[in-house]
Amino acid sequence: MTDDADIPADAKPGDTNLTEKINQTNVDKRISSLEAAYDEVPVTEETFVLSPDEYADVFAATRGTGYSGNSVVFVTRDGTDFPELSDQIPDQAAGDTRDRVLLVLGRGADMWALPGGGKGDEYESVQGTAVRRVNEQTGIRCTVTGVAEVVHSKYYPDTDAQGSVHTLDIYLEAEYKKGALDVDESELVGAAWFAEPPERLTPGAEERFAAFLDDSE
Repeated sequence: MTDDADIPADAKPGDTNLTEKINQTNVDKRISSLEAAYDEVPVTEETFVLSPDEYADVFAATRGTGYSGNSVVFVTRDGTDFPELSDQIPDQAAGDTRDRVLLVLGRGADMWALPGGGKGDEYESVQGTAVRRVNEQTGIRCTVTGVAEVVHSKYYPDTDAQGSVHTLDIYLEAEYKKGALDVDESELVGAAWFAEPPERLTPGAEERFAAFLDDSE
């Protein structure tokens, strides 16, 4: 097996005598680091067989940029932990003490999503990157409490080539620590605390939100 660390920078999918396993070592290390930090790390594996052109695109996007996946955070906040209501707000609003979830709306996006994402700094842990990115995007500081799910995607070419590309999507669970919403407008057009899911929600966020509501019942 040849991992990405041993592959020439100008390599292309299907190069002679090259068995590319792009990001496999990196993905395995990330999963191992999470398993060392948390009691439960549910891992789901998904396999995709792509046409040569599609595989070439995935290969270029990962090998050329160093991209190996994404980590986002499902941040919850106790409904009694919000500031006192302004005297401009109707009194009946005080009765809504439901727990809430932090969601963001990216620039150019039409669906609300979980905050986080982005490339980690050198020597930064997965959870360290995610917490930092949540704060950069929204002004909110949070504490990671666990791992909801890790999705390991494996991409293979629909040819005789033996290569593969690996990516990791990590869904972390976290609790609000401190801070007030302060949106980074270079990345987002909005951020808000939701007690109920909005109409348009990314699939990953929708799945996490549904589980949150089930647990709240």
